[in-house]
Amino acid sequence: MKRIPVLLALAGVALLSVACAKEPTEAVNAAKSSLAAAKTAEAADYAPDALAAADTAAAALDAELKAQSEKFALTRSYTKASELAAQAKTAADKAAAEAVTGKEQMKTEATTLVAGVRSSVEAAKAALAKAPKGKGSAADIEAMKSDVAGVEAGLADMDAAIASGRYKDAKVKAEAAKATLDKIVADVQAAIAAKKGK
Repeated sequence: MKRIPVLLALAGVALLSVACAKEPTEAVNAAKSSLAAAKTAEAADYAPDALAAADTAAAALDAELKAQSEKFALTRSYTKASELAAQAKTAADKAAAEAVTGKEQMKTEATTLVAGVRSSVEAAKAALAKAPKGKGSAADIEAMKSDVAGVEAGLADMDAAIASGRYKDAKVKAEAAKATLDKIVADVQAAIAAKKGK
């Protein structure tokens, strides 16, 4: 008969320990802080996949916290939430680290592309100087010269973007400029070849 009060006491202690289950606030805050740091590190631009994974992990954590908050207090358990908070923090830290690496890589690519645009401006100018002049071609040549001048003027924007750390912006502008210049050179070469073929 003495065993019943002991079992009741143990059951009471177990109930109290469950009832005292607390939200893992520190772990949740650490995960949110890491996610904010990843976004500040421009993970959206330089590590989009890693940031998407971190956002997904954070959403899973939020869903679990919401699910527990809607339960009766005595039945709440934050074990899964603690695990999810740790996973969200790890994913966010990974996104931040990849953003730093990605930004450096983008800087290198953008710098190389802008240098390539400078060379292409000179190549386009040289090609235009050799462009066959004839009936109807003067307007086309002037339009191409105008495009080359526009790209050349845009180099200052590309340089400014690199200087201010907007490497993705610089890369996008440089790629568009390079495509414009490559088309001009190709068009002039086609016109030269066509004239020789006549």
